[in-house]
Amino acid sequence: MEVHHHAHTPRKKWTHYFWEFLMLFLAVFCGFLAENQREHYIERIRAKQYARALISDLKKDTTMIKVIIRQLKSNITRTDSLAVFLKNEPIDQIRNIDLFTISTELYRHYTWNRATLEQIKNSGGLRYFSNDSIIARISSYDAFTRHMDEDYKGDEARAHRAVEKRNQIVDHNYPHQFIISLLANRDSLMKTDYFNEMAKNGPRLLTSNINDIKIFLNEKLSIRQHYSTRAENELPELIKDAEELILLLKNEFHLE
Repeated sequence: MEVHHHAHTPRKKWTHYFWEFLMLFLAVFCGFLAENQREHYIERIRAKQYARALISDLKKDTTMIKVIIRQLKSNITRTDSLAVFLKNEPIDQIRNIDLFTISTELYRHYTWNRATLEQIKNSGGLRYFSNDSIIARISSYDAFTRHMDEDYKGDEARAHRAVEKRNQIVDHNYPHQFIISLLANRDSLMKTDYFNEMAKNGPRLLTSNINDIKIFLNEKLSIRQHYSTRAENELPELIKDAEELILLLKNEFHLE
């Protein structure tokens, strides 16, 4: 009978398995490093895109804020003129047209450019910014603008109260064309014969009580105090914060 002998494969040494494991580990680890590096690269690109868009939004905000500051200062000047005019002025020397031309203006509503900021917050994009100072300033700026929105609501309520008080003492029954001309260019209109005619033969005050006018002036002075805070403190500080954040973003991501 023919006997078959099985061939025996030499047993591998433990060092062989060790090197196989090491090669496999290094391959997986290098793959992990490459993937991690790729993710960091993508996040850096996204952060740079966010930074560029955020800078654009911040520049638009500062332009809008500067316009509002000019409006606020104009309103403050008009209130100061009204206070000087009414100081110790007897009721019979105050014309209806004098108070009619002193409008109780509310500065334009804030129109913050929050599209990029909202996208960053909603997508968790703040994690793309490795600079903690940038993250802190973005959050601080966002909170500041929302604080200003709340301030606007208070200013709006005060302006409405002043308008209501003004409506109780001033007769608005002027010709439509006169009102249109007044809105178009108040200073020029006041130098015309048309204005003098309206002042002489136009509507009269609805009150003969000087205290009614003083209460209206108090409303205007209260508004002036808040407008002064916005124009001289809060809004300039907000512009400063925006400009510093822009500089940080440009330096961090090497943007022009």
